Amino acid sequence: MAKKKMIETFDLLLKDLLNTNVLFGGKVVVFGGDYRQTLPVVRNGKREDFIHESLLYSDIWPRLEKLQLSENMRAKTDPAFCEYLMRIGNGKEPLTSENKIEIPKLFIVPYTTEQESLNALSETTFPNMHAFFCDVSYVTFRVILMTKNDFVNEINDMLIGKFPKEAKTFVAIDETCESNDQ
Repeated sequence: MAKKKMIETFDLLLKDLLNTNVLFGGKVVVFGGDYRQTLPVVRNGKREDFIHESLLYSDIWPRLEKLQLSENMRAKTDPAFCEYLMRIGNGKEPLTSENKIEIPKLFIVPYTTEQESLNALSETTFPNMHAFFCDVSYVTFRVILMTKNDFVNEINDMLIGKFPKEAKTFVAIDETCESNDQ
């Protein structure tokens, strides 16, 4: 989630560009997400720091129109996980002695060596990928979260290497044609 200062700066930018004092320059801006699940990152911050950096603590927040989901699609497919997230979001999940939430063992892949752990992570998250790689729903309900893009690229390269078909490269040219060629 973006920090409140980024959103406030975006608001100021639109106001300046459109020469108006209307929120977001009068443009419709849509934000999405569950603020209990996706707080902004604050380096070396405490729980309160994460919360106070969120849009909820911005002067903009009270002026926004809030819409609620009418149906939680994830809750239908994995109600236990949704209940776990709700307990965390509502402050009901027990904390460790260091005031942290203990992640259930079923979400953790133990570290052995880098390569073995990456293989275990991919096999745990995408079991039998060679049999289901063409099924969009197979990958839609699975995710590997990483802290840095370098890690994401490494995991992506490894997973792509496991696809049973030959890789294809598609080339796109980002320039317009001459007007007389159209």
